Amino acid sequence: MILFYGKRKIRIKKYNDRHVKCDNCNSRGQIFSVYREYFHIFFIPIFPFGIKTINSICLKCNYIFNGEKRDYYLSITRTPIYLYTGVILVIIFITTVIISNINTQKQKAEYIANPKINDVYLIRQDEDKSTIYYYLKVKNIDADTVELLHSYLQYNRFVSTMSDSDYFVNNEIYRVLKSDLKKYLDSGMINSVERDYSKSSRFMIER
Repeated sequence: MILFYGKRKIRIKKYNDRHVKCDNCNSRGQIFSVYREYFHIFFIPIFPFGIKTINSICLKCNYIFNGEKRDYYLSITRTPIYLYTGVILVIIFITTVIISNINTQKQKAEYIANPKINDVYLIRQDEDKSTIYYYLKVKNIDADTVELLHSYLQYNRFVSTMSDSDYFVNNEIYRVLKSDLKKYLDSGMINSVERDYSKSSRFMIER
């Protein structure tokens, strides 16, 4: 993929001043144009840099004008917010990810505190220098005890769904206390919780 990036200069403000007298032709009327450089990626402004510059020219003779008004217009010109588009998008993205993660963690805690039959937990287990993942499925809930089915396969990397050859082993039931589920969540052992998935999901398969 070709990445287009670099710096560009854009006019951010133009002032028409009919009161300034030209030193060359003595007519009144000057245009002041303020410019700012910015860094871009795919022509999307990321952030401005450098200093603002200003040009002025006589409306009649095009004489390049220098005077006190240049400094005045330069000082009152503010960098437009759109030149920070890239920075703003990054902030929005990070904020969205943080909020989404907070909501996910909150929902996960609610699911663990109130387990339901067919809930599926993705378990992360660290062993020596390696990490394995597998699934546990809530088969039954009896008072303070939760009965879980173990997935047939284990994975040596993070997964978001079961493999096509994976399923829950119906004759292997593990029993844990509800209070233990919260401990597993707090320790990071329960990586995610799936609930209200479709009937066609592989999470429904038991053998």
